[in-house]
Amino acid sequence: MTEKRRKGRPPKHGGYSVIGRDELIQKTGFLRRYLEETRAGLVKDIGGTEDGLSEQQRVMIDRIISRLSILRLMEVYIEKAGPVHLKGGVVSLQPPLIKSYLAYCNSIDRALVALGLEKREREDVLMPWQIVEQEDKAKQKEAEIKST
Repeated sequence: MTEKRRKGRPPKHGGYSVIGRDELIQKTGFLRRYLEETRAGLVKDIGGTEDGLSEQQRVMIDRIISRLSILRLMEVYIEKAGPVHLKGGVVSLQPPLIKSYLAYCNSIDRALVALGLEKREREDVLMPWQIVEQEDKAKQKEAEIKST
């Protein structure tokens, strides 16, 4: 079976060029590391290893990371340019904030829920004095039981 190929040259502008060539992600090492660590964390949260993922889970994680990369690039742009700009004497939000920032945030949130990641209850970390208090209470209970 032959693979269908797109006719013509691929676009060399906009988001396609960023995603297709990973140009900005390769130039920004912190972003690449962030995305790699996030992907590894998602795999771990689901249940372990890359080999243990179903194809559906793998695709979902890859899509989440793809959207997250675009979202983080927007945030890097906004950090450099500021959240507002002046155009024609009117102050307004930067275009990425107006058009799609919240859409990407919501899309990632929905995908994480669909993937099955939930907020986990974490055990409270006890301070040393709390551990001593618990041990003292346990000793008191033992002494009460022995005295009866």
